[in-house]
This record gives sequence, C-alpha cells and structure tokens, in this order.
Amino acid sequence: MQIARRDKIYYYHSKDNEPAIMVDPGELFAVDTELCSGAWLKDITDVWSKEKSRGPNPTVCIGVRNSFPGDLLCIDILDIDPEGLGYTAILDARLNHAIMGRDMEPCPRTVAISEGKINWSSRLKIPVKPMIGTLGTSSPEGRLNSWGGCYGGNMDVSEITTGTRVYLPVSYEGALVNVGDVHAIQGDGEICNAGGIECRARVKLKASIVKNGISQKCVRAEDEKYLMTIACLLSTDESFYLACSELIRFVCSRYLITEEECFQLASQVMEARCTQYVNPTRSYICKIPKNILDAGYEQVNEH
Repeated sequence: MQIARRDKIYYYHSKDNEPAIMVDPGELFAVDTELCSGAWLKDITDVWSKEKSRGPNPTVCIGVRNSFPGDLLCIDILDIDPEGLGYTAILDARLNHAIMGRDMEPCPRTVAISEGKINWSSRLKIPVKPMIGTLGTSSPEGRLNSWGGCYGGNMDVSEITTGTRVYLPVSYEGALVNVGDVHAIQGDGEICNAGGIECRARVKLKASIVKNGISQKCVRAEDEKYLMTIACLLSTDESFYLACSELIRFVCSRYLITEEECFQLASQVMEARCTQYVNPTRSYICKIPKNILDAGYEQVNEH
C-alpha cells in the first residue's frame, strides 16, 4: 500500500501542487496528515501558542491516474486513525463576542488520545469520533486551505468520516486531492476555531472515477444511512439554499421521484445544520435517510 507522507505539504488547493504519490482508480492508499497549525506538537507537555502556528490547514496532495477535467472523483474513506496527541484552543475573537459578549483567553489544552478515548481531564474521557476537516480536489481558483467550495476543501463536517463516500469534481488532470486537518472529534459550530481536537492521523482512502460525471454545484456524499450534500458559501443562508437544492437533485438522480415531491418530502424528513462558523465560508450539510427513500420509491439504477 502506498503512503503519502506529510513531509511535503501545501496551503492552497492549487493546480501547482505536486502529488506525494500517484494512485490508480480502485487502489487502496494511506495519507499521513499534518496538524492544522503545523508540526509543533511533539509531546504532551507542548502547548499551542500563536507564534508556533503554520497554517492554515496544511494538506498532503495525491494524484489519481486517468482522471481528467469533467470527471467526478469518488473518495471512499476507509479508516481514520488519530495519532496520540491533540489540542484545542479558543482562537476566534469575533465568535467570542458574538456568543459570550466579551474577549476570552485562548486557554490552550493539549490532550492524549489512546484506546479510542480523548483524555480531556483526569475525570473526563471523550470517545473518539474522528473526521477529516479538509478534503478536496484542487480548485480553479487555487483557494487557500481555510476555504471550502464546490471542490470540497475546508468543510469541517463530522460526516466526512469512516464509511462515507465523497463525490468531488475534477478540474485538473490527476484530480490533485488535498487531505488534512483531521479532528479526533468536532462539535457543530467549531466555535473555538481550533474547535475540534486537532490531531495528526493516518487516513486510508480509495478513489474511483465517474467519467464525464454529472454536474454538481456542491459536494455530494453518502454513507449507509444517508444521501448528503455540503455547500460552502459566504453566508449561512446561501449555503443552506444550495445544499438543499442540490440534495433534491441528488435524490432525484437516484430515485424515481419528481423535484416537487422531493421538495415536499424534504420538508418532512430532511436533516440539516451549519457545522462551522469560523471559516471564511459557512459549511451547511443537508441529508435524507435512505431507508425512507427505499421504502417509498424505486431506484433509477444501481450504485
């Protein structure tokens, strides 16, 4: 199995990123991700400070052979294994004032991660729920890694985890998949900015290609239970509207249902939320349970 190491990292989803490895469609590969703020965390006694940070969200780049502009890249997340150290800190003064009405100190906290638990304190052990914060193909705009968009990028959505398939557009030959910013856990809103337990990890992935894939205006994803869409635009309203409309189109591409009926059904069973308020773009996820769709409608074709 090829492993993309973290010795070459990038801060942009750029067409100029040189892949650490090239993989074939269907090939299992691994990525050793870097910490969202750089390589400073070496020991449980290390504590975050502003001068140590090198970011945002350094990513490792992977190329996928036989992928070309207009194709759709399907990324299967097979495993996320956090390394043994993580941290969090209160870093967003704007949110501090919006939520608490005052300045707050960073209060950085370094934690050990072991045996599936985050050692938050001597009393509190939080179960690990690892997710990939930043996952995307290189974008036509060459966006900084703090941004999200139709190409993926810095989404910070907890559903981007083991067992999920993510659909991303290909803008350049080789796709140039960027992976980083793993969290051992993240709460919705990510209100600290270093809002999850930020950590390094080994991520196991597999990529496949849909040639001349269908046009999608934001990220699509699915797991055993849900069809999902994730939109990352400048406002919460814009992101919700786009994710909602794309979810309806996604469902209609899979099941024999009209957009009007799906719109009505979504009003009954859709689940939706904004997952972070700290990036330049707001991430909104909309999803519909597959068991409800399977019970009421025939599938267009097999996936």
